[in-house]
Amino acid sequence: MKSKTAAQQTSRGLLLQPPPGDLTGPYPALPYLKAYAERDGHKVGVRDLGIECFYHLVEQDHLDKLAARAAAIRKRLEARTSLNEEEQRQYGLLVGAVGLAAKPRTILGLLKSFRDGNSFFNHRRYLQAVRTLDALFQLISGVHYPTAVTPSDYPVAQSLNSIESVLVHREPSVNPYADYYETKLIPQIAADPPAVIGISMEFAAQSVQAIVLGNLLKERFPGIHITMGGAYLSQWVQLMGETQFEWLFSCTDSIVCGEGENAFAGLLECAASGSSLGCVPNLVYRDHLTGRVCRPEKLEYPDLADLPPPDYTDLDLNAYLIPQPVIPYVISRGCYWGRCVFCQNRYGEKRMRRYQTVPVEKAVEEMTDLADRYGSTHFNFSNDVVDPPYLKRFSETVIAAGKRFVWNTDLRAERAFTKELCRTLAQAGLNCVAIGFESACQRTLDRMDKGNDVEIVGRVMKDLYDAGVAVQAMGFFGFPGETETEAETTVRFLEDNRERISYYVMGLLMVVPGSRLHETPHRFGVASVSYEGNSLMAPQPVWRSPARISSQAVNRLYARLSGLEKTYAINDYPYVGALSTNHGFLYFRQGQDILKRLREEEKDRFKALHRPFHLSDKRAAEKKLKSLVPRLAAGVTIYRSRFPVDRIPAHGGPLLAAGARDYLAHPSGPAIRLGPLEIELIANMDGKRNLKSVLGRFRGNSYGSVVHFLLSLVAQGLVLFRTS
Repeated sequence: MKSKTAAQQTSRGLLLQPPPGDLTGPYPALPYLKAYAERDGHKVGVRDLGIECFYHLVEQDHLDKLAARAAAIRKRLEARTSLNEEEQRQYGLLVGAVGLAAKPRTILGLLKSFRDGNSFFNHRRYLQAVRTLDALFQLISGVHYPTAVTPSDYPVAQSLNSIESVLVHREPSVNPYADYYETKLIPQIAADPPAVIGISMEFAAQSVQAIVLGNLLKERFPGIHITMGGAYLSQWVQLMGETQFEWLFSCTDSIVCGEGENAFAGLLECAASGSSLGCVPNLVYRDHLTGRVCRPEKLEYPDLADLPPPDYTDLDLNAYLIPQPVIPYVISRGCYWGRCVFCQNRYGEKRMRRYQTVPVEKAVEEMTDLADRYGSTHFNFSNDVVDPPYLKRFSETVIAAGKRFVWNTDLRAERAFTKELCRTLAQAGLNCVAIGFESACQRTLDRMDKGNDVEIVGRVMKDLYDAGVAVQAMGFFGFPGETETEAETTVRFLEDNRERISYYVMGLLMVVPGSRLHETPHRFGVASVSYEGNSLMAPQPVWRSPARISSQAVNRLYARLSGLEKTYAINDYPYVGALSTNHGFLYFRQGQDILKRLREEEKDRFKALHRPFHLSDKRAAEKKLKSLVPRLAAGVTIYRSRFPVDRIPAHGGPLLAAGARDYLAHPSGPAIRLGPLEIELIANMDGKRNLKSVLGRFRGNSYGSVVHFLLSLVAQGLVLFRTS
C-alpha cells in the first residue's frame, strides 16, 4: 500500500486485544498499528480487553453475584449422594475458593497492593496479593466449569477441537468474559461504530476469545469490516485448507499475516474509498465474486527507520497491576542469526523477516518522548534479539546523553559481549536479560545450528551478572538425538552456574510451523509431524522420533532440577520469579540476586518460627511463645463438606458422601483436611491468645503433631503472627 496523499479519504478503526492478557502491562502490537495508521490521517482506537474484563470481573456487584453462584452450585452438588469425575473437579475448585467467596470484596483492597510501591516490594504482602488473585480465578473457574481460567491463561482452541465447541464460549455461563462483551463492549461499539475492527490473536491462550469476539461482532455489525491478525494466527493460517477457512470466515472478513501496519492502514483506506481488498498487502480474504480464498504471494514489512513510535494514549497504563508502568518498545524486528532449526517463523511464510533495528538516535529520542508522556523510564524491548554492535552504539549514546532509562531485552550470548561491553550495557540501564542458551551440550547445540559455544555462554552470563544485570537462562529438553546423559549436562550447567544466573526455565521442544524442524523434519531425526486429532489444524502438532528422549528420562531431569528451586523464590507467570515478567523486571531493580535473597529470607523466617520449639532454655522458649499471637489470615475459614474432597479417586470413579468433613478453606490452594486436634487449635487462634496459651492444652504426641501442623500453615501464609 502506497503512502497516503492529501486527496485520499480517511476512516475510523478500532483495535481489540482480547483476554487473557498481561495484567501487568499492555502488548505493543496494537499501539504500533494505531500510530502508523493515524500518521496517514485515520482515527484509530485501541482497547486492551484483558485489563478491561478484569476490572469488570472485580466490580463489587459482580463479585457478590459470583460468590452467590458458587454457593448455589456447592449446595446443589452437596444435595447428591455421589459425584462423578467432572462434578468432583468442580466441587474441589469451589471448596478451595470458599475462603475468598465468603468475603469476595476483600480482593478489591488486596489488589491495590500490586499498584502500591511499598506493598509491592514487601514480598510477604506481595505474595498475599498473588494468592488472593489466584483464588479469584479459582472461584471463576469453579463457577464457569469446565472453563479453567488463570490471570494469563484460557483453554485454547485446539483443546476444544471443533468450531462448535469454541463458539459455546459465546455463553456467559461458560465464558467469564462474555458478560463484558454483551453488557459493555457491544453497546459501546453500537453507539459509535467504526469502519474496521481489528482483533489480535498473539498467543494460543487468546485463540478462543478472538474467535468468539469475531463471531459476535460479525453477527451484530454486518456493515463493519472485521479483520484478525497476530503472531499465533499468522502461524495458524499457514496450515489451513478450505475446510478450516470456512469456519474462520464466519468470525472474520479478512486475516492479516505477519506485521500488520501496512495491512491495517490499507484496510482503512479501502473502507474510505471502496477499493478492492486485492491491493492490501499481507491479507487473506475471500473473493466475493469467485468465492476463492486469496492469499498474499509474499509478505511486506515496514521499515523500522520509518516506523512511528507506539501510541499508548488510549490505554491507562496506571490501571495495570504494577506500581510503575513498563513501556513496551520494539527496538528491532527479526533475528540477525536466523538459523536455529527449532525457531518458528511467526510471520506467516517460509522465509525469515529481514533483521532490522531502529536507528540509535531515533530510538533514544522516541524513548525520551515516551518516558515524558507516560511518566516512566522503564522499557521492555519487545523483540526476538538485538545484535551486540547495535547495543554498544545504543548504550554509548544513552550514556553520552545522560539518559536514565531502565530496560530489558533478549540476547544471544556471544563472544562480542566482552566484560567491558557488559559493564557499558549495565551503565546504560540494562536491568535484566533473557538468554536462550537452549542446551549445555555442544553436540546438541551444533545440531540445532545455534551457533553458540557453551564456554562462551557461561562466560557472558558471568560477566553480565557481575556487572549487575539479572540473567534469566532459557533452555529445553528433547531435541531429537539428545540422550539423557547429554540432557544431564544442561542440568549440571545450571547447577554449576547458579551463582551467575538470576533464574532459569527449562521447557520441552515443540515442533512448530515456520521452523526447519517442521518443514524438513527428517533432516533432523523427526520421523513424523502429525495433526491427527487436531481438526482445527491449530499450530501445535504431535511429533515423533525414534531418537526422542523418553518421558521417564524427562521426569528424572525435572526431579533433579527441582533441587534448584530451593535457590530461587519462584512463582508462576505473571508474577515475580517467572521468566521475563514486568513484576520481575521491577524486582530486579533491587539487584540481580533478589530472587535468591528472597528465598534466603523465607528460610530465615521459617527457622525463626521453629526456634522457640527447639530452645534448650525453657524459660527463653516460654518467653518467646508468649510474645507471639497467632491468627488466621484473611479469607481462611473452616468449611464443613459432605464429600471428602481430599480423597477424590485418582481413577476418576464416583465420590460418595460419607459423613461431614471439616476443611480449612483458603485462597492459596486445595482445602486442608482438619481433624479434632486441628479444629481445636484453629478455634483458639483468635488473634488474642498468645502461642503459649494456644498450645498449652496439647500434651504428649499431640503437641508435636499440632506444632507441625501450625508451622505448615505459617509456611503457606495461612497463619499470621503479631507481637504481644
